[in-house]
Amino acid sequence: MNPQESSPFFSRNPQPAPDNPLSFNGRFGRLSFIAWYVFFNIVMFFIGIGLSLFTGVFNLTSLRLDSQLFQALANTTGLSYSLLFLVYLYFFIVLVSRRLHDLNKSGWWMLLLFIPVLNILFLFYLLLAAGNTGPNQYGWPRASAIWEKILAWLMIILTILSILATGSLVSFMMGSGQIETPQEAIQKSTEYF
Repeated sequence: MNPQESSPFFSRNPQPAPDNPLSFNGRFGRLSFIAWYVFFNIVMFFIGIGLSLFTGVFNLTSLRLDSQLFQALANTTGLSYSLLFLVYLYFFIVLVSRRLHDLNKSGWWMLLLFIPVLNILFLFYLLLAAGNTGPNQYGWPRASAIWEKILAWLMIILTILSILATGSLVSFMMGSGQIETPQEAIQKSTEYF
């Protein structure tokens, strides 16, 4: 037996297995997690609009629905929206589980999303915590594709710009008197006591 074959120092790094992003196995880095989350939300949005148009819940030509048609489709429509929600929930669980795997944590940690206030901190942890650089018990790190990086950075930039725009709009509206400042609202509400 050749010592080079049994020594881990001389052994080749195993090639990572092909990754299926829709399975629970594997890892998602921060950018991949954001990109796939945005991608699924966009896809589900358009499927929801298409389903609404198909079932007659949303009509482009009139603002009124025939009540008999609506009652006939209510059961099918409710079932189809329930199925759409279950598909969305499955993919959300897959994304969060794979992100936790990148942090070398079990997917069961996602149960923290059901605890109020802690769920917000947990989401920030998922978005900001760096994953393991090397292999962990869930496999090798997954390299983010170019489209994932572009979509994730686009979403990050749009989020920051929307927060700044909202702050500027609220500040302008408070300065121009269109909305009350918090101090004015408190003073007016405590006059009655």
